[in-house]
Amino acid sequence: MRMASLYIQLQQYERLQLARLSESNSPSIPAENIGADCCTLLIALDRGVRLHINNIAQDLRQGSCILLLPQQTFCLEGTCEQARVIRFTFQAFEVEGLVLRHVASPPLIPSYPYSLPFSTLKSVLGNEDLASFQPVQSSPVPPPLLAILQARLQLVLGMMAQLEQTSSSPVHNEKAVQRTLSYIEQHYNEDLTVEQLAEMAGMVRWKYSKLFKAIAGKKPTDYITELRVKHAKRMLISSTEPLREISRQVGFKDEYYFSRRFQQLTGSPPREYANTQLRSRRRTVTDSLGRQIRLPEVTTRVVATGTNTLGELLALGICPVGAGIATMKSQVIYRNRLQNISDIGLRAAPEQVSPLKPDLMLLGNYCEQQLPELDAIAPTIVYYETNSTYERLRYIASLFDRDKAAEQWINRYENRMRQIRRQLEDQYAAGEYATVYLLLGTNVYVMGKTGFAATLYEALGFRPSLPVHRLIEDKKPWIQIRHNEIRHYTAGRNFVLVPKEEMQLNAPSPLLTLVLNLAPSKVHVVEASWNYDDPITRERLLTVLPSILAKKQHAVVQV
Repeated sequence: MRMASLYIQLQQYERLQLARLSESNSPSIPAENIGADCCTLLIALDRGVRLHINNIAQDLRQGSCILLLPQQTFCLEGTCEQARVIRFTFQAFEVEGLVLRHVASPPLIPSYPYSLPFSTLKSVLGNEDLASFQPVQSSPVPPPLLAILQARLQLVLGMMAQLEQTSSSPVHNEKAVQRTLSYIEQHYNEDLTVEQLAEMAGMVRWKYSKLFKAIAGKKPTDYITELRVKHAKRMLISSTEPLREISRQVGFKDEYYFSRRFQQLTGSPPREYANTQLRSRRRTVTDSLGRQIRLPEVTTRVVATGTNTLGELLALGICPVGAGIATMKSQVIYRNRLQNISDIGLRAAPEQVSPLKPDLMLLGNYCEQQLPELDAIAPTIVYYETNSTYERLRYIASLFDRDKAAEQWINRYENRMRQIRRQLEDQYAAGEYATVYLLLGTNVYVMGKTGFAATLYEALGFRPSLPVHRLIEDKKPWIQIRHNEIRHYTAGRNFVLVPKEEMQLNAPSPLLTLVLNLAPSKVHVVEASWNYDDPITRERLLTVLPSILAKKQHAVVQV
């Protein structure tokens, strides 16, 4: 079905001002059910909009447009002082000749936030606050107002469809430029030329420079210079080496040219900048225990614990000197990146941490009695891993001035997620119920919204079964269940996570027993290494999801 063959009939229009959640302790827009034959389009006019769909939360960025299907339950809440949302409720009909045939929705991915340029949205939606309306027979809507709003709705839906069409077709040049951006990030200190980068991308220089500026917002030479100055700023604070050595290490051949460009970009000569930064107060952050932690401006030796913390640090380009990796070495999919990381125990044992001389500790797992001893070694931040992947990644990025890297990963992941959902539209239906089990020996666990389940519920749009939904509401990441309780949690589709060495479907294995208990529902057996929701695992998981869902019932999918 093409968008051009649709007729959109607007039913309701509203501009909503969401109250901040901390002020009301309840969603600004209470849970409601979309009508049986109406779709809803939500447009986030500000940051700080949190949307719950079937009780699964996602944060919308400014300019996000998201289509909700008939009978989907949703509610909205604000996380900032100002959070505004536009809501269109409408019916869609397919045009066949002169006949309108009722259809469910436009050909867009439901529950997926399409990110449109906010400046374009502003010009389409207009700055004036047109009155909210809901047409009823007693108070008909003025035809001019209805025509204006219906035209705006149709145009926004068309832009979403255009984005879908553009992103689903091959964009080789953009991908080539993105590859050179990654290359620059890792080789900024080498002799880079625009000609060399254009050749790597397989493009002529003028075309490469034009596309590079459209993607990065600046010319290649300016981008490289600013990146080098950024790294020089870190070295100036943490190193006592002479300027000529610092300039050489960040890629400048001439110390005087380095000083001139540094002052142009920062407003201060290199040494004056370093002295000012060293005199300034260190940043203070609040950790999950409510403690005020003073941080050094530059951190080079980090230790970490937690199920996902290590993967989040590595995704941001931060390799800790120590982490709780004794168990993870045999479980995570990024095992090849752990060789140079020392094990500090599951909860950061002080006697194992101290020899590493860290300047910052980030703990997802910790022992309360050991905190004073750890605080004496280095600033120690305790943070809970119950937040979403995006929230955790952004929090850690803010500690290390890696906000841009976090947003780049989120953008890349969302684009890939939308492509996968489109690719899998014949394999499953959004809103389908699913349960995730973890089998360790003879012990059976049901997962909440964590690990592998986070990707199913947040990225693919599966819905947890009612007992799992209660588990998520109680903020429990998982629970252990007895074998006679297995059927109580069963959904239409069930995913069984099993360690590689226990993937035996022959009798009388525990896996076979569990699979038989779940029959005749659909069952997918997946290696337990995917039961993490750090950025590295989630991104790679998208590449194997097609094979997981395409496998026949009871088939085993390994890493």
